[in-house]
Amino acid sequence: MLPDNALKALFLNHHQWEDYLALNMGKVRDVVIENVTKFLACGTSAFGSRRYHCDKPGCTHEKYLHQTCKSRACPSCGVKATERWIVQQTHILPNCEWQHITLTLPHTLWTVFQHNRWLLNDLFACAAKVFLSWADTQDVDIGIFCALHTYGRRLNWNVHLHLSVTRGGLCKKQGVWKPVFFKAKPTELCWRTAVIRLLRRHYARLKLRFEGAPFIRHETDWSRFLGSQYRRYWKVHFAKKTRHHKQTVNYLGRYLKRPPVTASRLRHYSRGGQATFTFLNHRTQKKASMVLTPLEMIGRLTEHIPEKHFKMLRYYGFLSNRKRGEMLPRVYAALKQPAPMVPDAPGYAAMLKGYVKVDPYACVLCSGRMAYTGFRSGSTVGGLISQTKLQVSRRPGSVAKF
Repeated sequence: MLPDNALKALFLNHHQWEDYLALNMGKVRDVVIENVTKFLACGTSAFGSRRYHCDKPGCTHEKYLHQTCKSRACPSCGVKATERWIVQQTHILPNCEWQHITLTLPHTLWTVFQHNRWLLNDLFACAAKVFLSWADTQDVDIGIFCALHTYGRRLNWNVHLHLSVTRGGLCKKQGVWKPVFFKAKPTELCWRTAVIRLLRRHYARLKLRFEGAPFIRHETDWSRFLGSQYRRYWKVHFAKKTRHHKQTVNYLGRYLKRPPVTASRLRHYSRGGQATFTFLNHRTQKKASMVLTPLEMIGRLTEHIPEKHFKMLRYYGFLSNRKRGEMLPRVYAALKQPAPMVPDAPGYAAMLKGYVKVDPYACVLCSGRMAYTGFRSGSTVGGLISQTKLQVSRRPGSVAKF
């Protein structure tokens, strides 16, 4: 995909990324360094290039297409992955009513998860169990998408989950489609209880000494603190139901799988100055802007890069990987829908035509077709990371150690 120049400028202009590494030595996670390194090399010759030559006799036009990074920090590659996911899911999801739900946490618990990221894995199970348990009481199997967000509108650390749940399920006894409805108040109570139990159960493993942490000396302090959080109301938002699976897929793909900030929201960045980005203020329902220094913006963006192999979007019920092969055909039959044929994922050329109306394989000189003729190798990710660390360590006055 085309490089996201605005975001790359934020990291590269005046060596801001190197400045950030030098100032935060020993604090930057390895997964952050790896993903940012890949993102900055995306669309350049760093990862190698494929050579193409016009197939028309007599035409001498030649071009190179650079390899992309597939990094979780790269908005351009994220768009490509999201569009492919949307195409596939549109032909898999059952065409039924869906309920979109947002589960939040009190702000006093956000930093606990920030400094104990391994807990984020258990939040998915807590959320899914709320709805799966209710469905079990109704003797039905439902389908669930669950996505984790660690960022708020201002790119601050704000842990919450978005779920899309089928407003019906497959009856376990009769095999027919049976309506299922969820209510906000019981959902909030079950969610609150599940998270508090999770935090209480893992007290011995938790890191609770950090800036802004609750004052905890003993397990009794922790229990007392959790009790105060349990007595609060946790906001749970039920959006309007969607009646078609395509609406659900578009919601999931373009909202749940979106990166924390895109170039379109990064309104201004130049000459090493301040960065301005826009966001929707929930209280006023109007667009607002925030101005940060480049280093502050880099810190906020990289904070939300997930750990390696951590899945930010997960499936439960009859959509889980373990069950979907067996249960989806039965779901289609119960809804009287034909079994879908999964289409081929859109390729690089098709997506580029759709976005910028350019055919990358068309010769700009004679309108012939560009044919692949070879590959020019580049560097490895490890080599690029080592090069970045070396540059940081060689900077005047640097004492950076990685």
